[in-house]
Amino acid sequence: MTRIADLSADQLAHHALNIFIAQGRHVEGARVIYRALQLDPHHPGALRCLSDFLAHEGTEPFAAATLEHALSGTVPLNSDARRMLDDLRFLDIWSWGFSRHVSGEANLSGDAFQQREDFVFDGAAYAAFLNTVTEPAGSLQGAFQAAVRICGLMSGLLRHAEKDNPAFDDVLRSSAFVETEAYPAWLASPTDELDALDQAIQAQRQGG
Repeated sequence: MTRIADLSADQLAHHALNIFIAQGRHVEGARVIYRALQLDPHHPGALRCLSDFLAHEGTEPFAAATLEHALSGTVPLNSDARRMLDDLRFLDIWSWGFSRHVSGEANLSGDAFQQREDFVFDGAAYAAFLNTVTEPAGSLQGAFQAAVRICGLMSGLLRHAEKDNPAFDDVLRSSAFVETEAYPAWLASPTDELDALDQAIQAQRQGG
């Protein structure tokens, strides 16, 4: 029997993407993302999935901080990984309203995003948006670490050592977070459901 604990960061990131495709923002997705980043904080697929997971109302600045951290030069990325994350950042910046197409159109085809010179970027507004988490966290690195903590909290694998409902400042600055009892139990569980989802997605792709 293959257990969650036996999976590599690569395998976990693959499963995280499957979960996001099939189920959207889901607690199991948060778990595999959190575990992948515990194994490899620089894994580009896991960083992408963390950003996707947090790119929802209320946590978008943490998604942005994740991508900015990944592309800051402190994370070793090959050219393909850097391009993938940079493309995601470009699309997210547009979807969050910090860039617009010169045509004024809001509904754009995928081809439109290949011509970046056709977009007008509001850098000041984006910087202010990012600063809502980087400034209180003390740095871009601190904001990224907070993003990972949020993922851990939402997954049920992490909790504050003293508070049942930690405040925003606790998440941004505190290191007083510990793994829950659910974490080792989850690690010991079989990968059957993850494998079944992977097989279903592969079959769907092959079926066209």
